[in-house]
Amino acid sequence: MGLLGLFVDSKSVSKQNIQKIEQVADVCDAECAECESATDTAELEKSEGVFGKLKVEQDFPLFGSGKTAKIHFVVPTSQNDWAHDACNEKKGSVQQKVSEWIEKNQSKYPGGEGESMKCNVSSLPIDIMDIEAMRGAKSDVLVLPHFLTIKGLKSSDVDAQLRVLVPLLIDNKRNELLAMDNIEEAKENSFVFLCSHRTRDKRCGITAPILQRTFFNELQKHGLYRDVADFRHGGCNVAFVNHVGGHKFVANVILYLKQSHSLIWLARVTPRNVPAIVNLMVVPENPQLPWPEKVRCVQKYTAW
Repeated sequence: MGLLGLFVDSKSVSKQNIQKIEQVADVCDAECAECESATDTAELEKSEGVFGKLKVEQDFPLFGSGKTAKIHFVVPTSQNDWAHDACNEKKGSVQQKVSEWIEKNQSKYPGGEGESMKCNVSSLPIDIMDIEAMRGAKSDVLVLPHFLTIKGLKSSDVDAQLRVLVPLLIDNKRNELLAMDNIEEAKENSFVFLCSHRTRDKRCGITAPILQRTFFNELQKHGLYRDVADFRHGGCNVAFVNHVGGHKFVANVILYLKQSHSLIWLARVTPRNVPAIVNLMVVPENPQLPWPEKVRCVQKYTAW
């Protein structure tokens, strides 16, 4: 049971929903959000001022407004904005084939933990020395919440590969997966994804870069910041993704945490919330959450 089992605020988070949230993260008193941080207060206030000028839906209850992922494929593009239909921006690309495969086959795989299979493109880097990767016909694909990477997946092989991999992912057959030549363990301990899809909603293009910088500053204090040239294991990667749904709840922040085998999807996040997200959710093995009213969905996954 969390530290605040009956927390209910103006957004009317029900006791039942609090209990669901606490299966993933302890709900703590709101004061725990005021954790010590060396983040430049003036810079935070400046960033808050930008967020304060944006129109954001504040009254609609968030919990249950997002779907948890049973398998989430994240395809690198080195971009921070995309066409309206991002996965179809490059015809014949890995992301297009993965997205099409999910649409055609999702109903065939009702098992697993989570509600749906998803595909997003991301700002994670592509291999600029590989012509096929530059064309989108080949890519390393991050697979969450499993913290695995499909190495060098070709668009022509997507159908055959996913027919083999998806049943193993759903059944959490990790040893069988890692025995394959093209499957590797992701080096990071956590991922934070920020919707930056300006083409879909300009607010996302405004908020995501500000939040990313704030996350970077906070993560550096813990030695957890990782960039494209940092190959150390552990740490946290903060990347942009295309539209996740719910522009009106900007800013959306999706966390995958390896230590606690969990997904936490927050919305209405502002720079002032970032230190607490890092210090209470990313850093500790058991996450704590001071704002249940900001949760769109959560999922606890079976440990491997």
